[in-house]
Amino acid sequence: MNMEKILALEDFDTTFAKKLATNPKHLKRYEKFIANEFNKSGDIAVFLEGLKVVAKAKGNIKGLAKEAKVTRKSIYNMLSKDSNPGIRSFLAIFNLLGGKLTASF
Repeated sequence: MNMEKILALEDFDTTFAKKLATNPKHLKRYEKFIANEFNKSGDIAVFLEGLKVVAKAKGNIKGLAKEAKVTRKSIYNMLSKDSNPGIRSFLAIFNLLGGKLTASF
């Protein structure tokens, strides 16, 4: 992917986050959407990209961390390029966004 495409994606994320920030109802719907998409696909990368938008829309990581009762560092680690989030932090954020994880054996 060339740099122009990467910058365009970053601009889209920021623009979309700004729009979500102005409408709490739409932000809540988006949060549930990304949680549901993870339940369907199991793709953690897709969930984490959605989480980046949510974090931008909420304005800061500190507030998101406080709501989820995890450390800011945990969220920053989740949002880093080579993320491998711990289950506790992931579930805290996932549940905060309205996700319900089920397991079967």
